[in-house]
Amino acid sequence: MLLVHAGNRIDLADRTVTRFPASRVPAVRASVGRTLDALRPGGVVSVAAAGADLIVLDEAIRRGVDTHVVLPIATVEFVRQSVVDAGPEWAGLFDAVLRHVCADNRCSVAQGHDDPTAEWYRLAHDQLIRRAQEVAGGETIVALTIRPPEGEHPPSVSDDFAARARQLGWLELCIDPRPESGAAVIVS
Repeated sequence: MLLVHAGNRIDLADRTVTRFPASRVPAVRASVGRTLDALRPGGVVSVAAAGADLIVLDEAIRRGVDTHVVLPIATVEFVRQSVVDAGPEWAGLFDAVLRHVCADNRCSVAQGHDDPTAEWYRLAHDQLIRRAQEVAGGETIVALTIRPPEGEHPPSVSDDFAARARQLGWLELCIDPRPESGAAVIVS
């Protein structure tokens, strides 16, 4: 079984609607760890933005799970737009994840070429789904999202990924990172 992930970035200081506050990182990390321990996937595929993505990738690496990273735009631009603005600890985690993935021949980095000036993060789901299907090679794919469940306004880009995963017939697990949620796993 392959686990493919899409989730919210960590809330930055200017965020007015709480989606994933930094205070919830330990609870979400613990919930991701329990989910990986229960599912025991053969591999994990995710983008590597600051927040849910890097948490999932790091927890997979800690468990020896084959880890596959999708970078939808050039690495330097991706880090500038999706990692460093969240702080040096996220940049350090990104570097550690990429070092591991590049050093382990069971892992991979898929470099995309989307336009970094466009809404590439919406198009990234195409790359993420394609890469998951390639890596899975016919195995079952389970989608994991870390986001408030659908119905939130404005909707999260991860809501689109969840809907597409369900259209593909994939089981979706959702971890809600908001404080009132308890970081519970929701199955749909």
